[in-house]
Amino acid sequence: MKVIGLTGGTGSGKSVVSRLLAEMGAVIVDADLVSRQIVLPGMPAYEEIKAYFGNDILQEDGAIFRKKLGEIVFRDAQKLAFLNQCTHKYIVMEMRKQMEEAKEAGQAPLVVLDAPLLFEVGLEIFCDEVWVVYADAQVRAERVMARDGITYDTAMARIANQKSWEEYKKRADVVIDNSGDLSALSAQLNQLMEKMGEAV
Repeated sequence: MKVIGLTGGTGSGKSVVSRLLAEMGAVIVDADLVSRQIVLPGMPAYEEIKAYFGNDILQEDGAIFRKKLGEIVFRDAQKLAFLNQCTHKYIVMEMRKQMEEAKEAGQAPLVVLDAPLLFEVGLEIFCDEVWVVYADAQVRAERVMARDGITYDTAMARIANQKSWEEYKKRADVVIDNSGDLSALSAQLNQLMEKMGEAV
């Protein structure tokens, strides 16, 4: 069984790639989903965050009010650093656990660690290969505008705030070009699966 780290900038279409790989039989370990699970009431990350930020960040039902927490940390670098340090360690632990469970169960020929912050949290060390999803900045901006209902300028600002394409490319074993349509993307993924001897 191989482990692939899948990453890419906002609007690159990483989630579409992830979905297609799942349809081809891969087990997907989704960092975004894990990041939401680890901050649920009763979870260790939840307890650490509550102890640090206090009850003001909680909703009536006890859940973390993510928008309020976001407003706090993005105005304070020290608080953001704490939040990242706290959540990243639990994200890595949970993703490793799910990866090992998939391996032990022999569920699929391929496990994909779907993680926007793959390099930032150090998940690439568990991967046999890193696949980076590429799309032209203009295409990405249009996708982010449609997805999040924001202006072009805001979408471009988000893209500019992330790693540059050159940084991604330097660390990629495989580049998946998702600037075209779904059929072109599917063809690339089928080729990659065949190349690995894992076609389903």
